[in-house]
Formats: sequence, C-alpha cells, structure tokens
Amino acid sequence: MRIPGLLFLLAFIPGLAVAALPPSAIAGFWKTAGGEAIIKIQAQDGRFPGRIVWLRDARYPPDDPQGRGGQAVTDQQNPDVAKRARLLIGMKTLKNLNYRVSDDDQAEWVDGRVYDPERGRWFHCRVRLADPDHLKLHGYIGIPLIGRTTTWTRVDDPRSP
Repeated sequence: MRIPGLLFLLAFIPGLAVAALPPSAIAGFWKTAGGEAIIKIQAQDGRFPGRIVWLRDARYPPDDPQGRGGQAVTDQQNPDVAKRARLLIGMKTLKNLNYRVSDDDQAEWVDGRVYDPERGRWFHCRVRLADPDHLKLHGYIGIPLIGRTTTWTRVDDPRSP
C-alpha cells in the first residue's frame, strides 16, 4: 500500500510529472527560419493547417524579368500551370497535422504536409515545440530519416497595428 501512495505524491513534485502540451500549443504566428514568411497556424476540425499571412518580399521587384514588377508574388514554381497565378499570401502551406503524444511523453503534430513555394512541392512533415516560442518543423520525402529540420519563431500577428 505504501508504493501507490508514494507514486501519487511523486506525481506532484515539480520536474517529475510529465505533462504533454495541449493540442493548441502550436496555434499562432510563426516566422520561418530565414525570415521570409510568417505562417498562421490554427486549430481546425482537430487538425492544424497553416497559411502564409506575411512575406518579406510580397511584391515582385520593379525590374522583374517577367514584367511583373510591383505585382503580388504568386506560386510560380507550382508544377500545375493552372495554380501559378495563386497569390502566396493567404495560401495554405501546412495541412493534415494531427496531434499526438509520443512514447517519450512529448507533444507532437504528425502526418502533415508542408508546401515549399520555392520548389513548388509538398513534403511530409512533423512538428514539435522546442519551447513555447520555437517550433521545430521536420520536412521529409518518404521516411523521416531523409529530410531536414527548420526552426520557426513565434511572433505577433504582423497585420496588427
């Protein structure tokens, strides 16, 4: 009888109890590793999609060789020609992320897809929070061993005054 009581008490000692983050912990605004974009992640029907809400270079430069100077940046690298006119701002770049608690009691968002507008490709992805203000996104092709991890930083809504 002493062991269950001891385990009960140990659960309340700070540092010993492990509690996974809530599913909504990744919701918010995140600046990508290079600072090129800010992605808004929100909870939607148990999943966590993300959309581009800000771009450092939101318009083509005046000397754009394609004659698009001053126009809003579009999805030019998309392999589907019909989608190349889509504006990048507002475009979904994360989809299908599902929350789960891993075997090591860490919150993670898995089975997702991340879109790279520079390549015009979707990649598999999973996400973990390094801390409340830093998100680790691991994008990969096929299996997680073949991929790369980037760190995004939590920021305020760039559209707020």
